[in-house]
Amino acid sequence: MFGVGFPSDEPVVCAVFGIQYQGETPTKEKAALIDAFDNLIQPSASYIDNILQEGQKHQRGWTTRIWLSYWTSKSHFSTWWDSPEVSAFWSSLRSDDAGVYREVMTISPRRTQFGTNKETLSGLANVGHLVPNTTTVFYWGCYRDRYQEASPDNRMNSSLEEAPSPAQLSGTNIIRPGRVHMTRFPENLCFLVEGQDHSAIVPEEKSHWMERFDDAVTTWMADLRDAGPKAGVLDARFCYEPGSGRYRENCSSKEEDPRSSLASLSYRRKVQIFWFLDHRHLEKIGRSNKGHSALRGNFIESYCPAGPMGNIGQLMLWVESSILKADEIDAEYVGCLDGTGFTAFMEHPAFKM
Repeated sequence: MFGVGFPSDEPVVCAVFGIQYQGETPTKEKAALIDAFDNLIQPSASYIDNILQEGQKHQRGWTTRIWLSYWTSKSHFSTWWDSPEVSAFWSSLRSDDAGVYREVMTISPRRTQFGTNKETLSGLANVGHLVPNTTTVFYWGCYRDRYQEASPDNRMNSSLEEAPSPAQLSGTNIIRPGRVHMTRFPENLCFLVEGQDHSAIVPEEKSHWMERFDDAVTTWMADLRDAGPKAGVLDARFCYEPGSGRYRENCSSKEEDPRSSLASLSYRRKVQIFWFLDHRHLEKIGRSNKGHSALRGNFIESYCPAGPMGNIGQLMLWVESSILKADEIDAEYVGCLDGTGFTAFMEHPAFKM
């Protein structure tokens, strides 16, 4: 197992940019918008996961092109963001239906953690460096123990006593016109990224995975998707890298099966993005979900050095979570679908300017 190290306590930046479009293929106008932004960000960010998000719930029938981007420092990001070209692009967006958003996080190395089972750079590790980790692994609470600022006196819990309720949406696929710029947030929101890459698995491993894990993983992801704010899951985005190809058929061929909408899991490389109320809620749902608890134990048993996949397993997993202070998030939504990201909570006092 490997974690991440940083050269100093200087914050890094993770930014999620999204452009929404209806259907599986963008219109010429949206395609031009995507290409224009892609040409702006690709040469500048330290690393980008170029992924697609499938529409869920109130966004059925929509796709979001996402740039999950990482920057070595706040100044590195600001130099790009404040450049004339980027400023002109952002100010030119049509506020009635652009379908463009940004969620920019200034992340303290003392309040973030990363883990992967392969000595391969992914996600947050691209703005730090991989370090071997054989101590804070394979037990409940290991993520929290990786946060340098965590202690019995600093649990980094939310400033809210209970999870906020999202606003009632005005309907399915309704665009909220205008620019919604949000800079006020509760203390200690938890941003989580999970990734899986099946690209290199061998036939024996694929057979083992399909027999022991595939159905359980799909069910666990469906449970997370459906848990909602009452369980502290403020937002869940299931994404995939289309160029990686599929390693299996869709999750389910039954339209009535709620797992059938998780088509992203069928791709070799996929990423899930979550916002939790705080790390406490992340840990609670992981511990309390019986399917996840069993899945976690079975995975450790299979992929530990003495397990059947210990010597042949090529599956790559990574996870990163970051605790954000109230002033470390800057989000803006320009002509996006109603309920996109934090706009679902924009009328709550803890989010409202």
